[in-house]
Amino acid sequence: MRGHEGMTVAAILMAGIILFSGCGTKKPQAYDPAKVSTRQVKVGDVNISYREYGNGYPLIMLMGLTGTMDIWDPNFINELSRNNRIVMLDYRGFGKTDLGSKPITMKQYADDTAGLMDGLNITRANVLGWSMGTYVAQEFVLAYRNKTRKVVLYAADFGGEKAIMPSQEVMDAMTDQSGSQQEREQRSMSTLFPAEWLKDPENQAYLKKVLGKYADKPTEEGLKKQWEAWTSWQGMYDRLPQVKNMTLLVSGASDVNTPWQNTPMMFDRLPNAWMTLIKGGGHGVMFQQPTEMANVVNGFLK
Repeated sequence: MRGHEGMTVAAILMAGIILFSGCGTKKPQAYDPAKVSTRQVKVGDVNISYREYGNGYPLIMLMGLTGTMDIWDPNFINELSRNNRIVMLDYRGFGKTDLGSKPITMKQYADDTAGLMDGLNITRANVLGWSMGTYVAQEFVLAYRNKTRKVVLYAADFGGEKAIMPSQEVMDAMTDQSGSQQEREQRSMSTLFPAEWLKDPENQAYLKKVLGKYADKPTEEGLKKQWEAWTSWQGMYDRLPQVKNMTLLVSGASDVNTPWQNTPMMFDRLPNAWMTLIKGGGHGVMFQQPTEMANVVNGFLK
């Protein structure tokens, strides 16, 4: 990790830009989302569905585009739970959370998260966002400074016109809905993981096991409104220097979905930031190297 001058690194695992290698999918998993109770808290006009796992200081987990809380990698969650009280939630219109009547925006998602914390009597927490969840996390930390301790932005960009966007080839693979379901899934996977990693039959079997067994799907209206909120978000480029919280930027060094080049750009604009690139990691690096990534996050959050 690379830290800004003047900031202590005593609680951080290593200095510099860390490049990890290896595959973590063979590690036995203890966390099974099917065996953890899903509860609800009334927040304004919606019932927010959530799960808790582990013990320690609260860590709020904010999912990426189109995902539900079932999508978090079990090995990654298991490792994080050793040191953190993990709180996962489903956004409006996703999983068992109501769609509600309020307009869906990144700021509204942040407001809902704050309401969930209030409902659980959590006064302050660490926050981890993945992909689109980093948009929510960025809005949250500025709107709720007193509720936020440290921030982890995994596969992040700051949105808006100055962010580095995926190539047209990657965008086409992400949005092309033609062909069979298997063909659509293959295109999607190609944007989440490096081709060489995906070739391994064991990795393919692991992804099928983890991602293919859950019934909670987003509603069609929830998907539509979330897509509109994601594409219309104005971004944080000018506001990032206002984020004074200690922030970890972590990205797969082979991420083409949210190009990893956004990570050093954000690092330069955040006053109290650390940066980690994980060698061989794609957008879904938490599935590829869950132990290594969790070690980085746990070390930062100590």
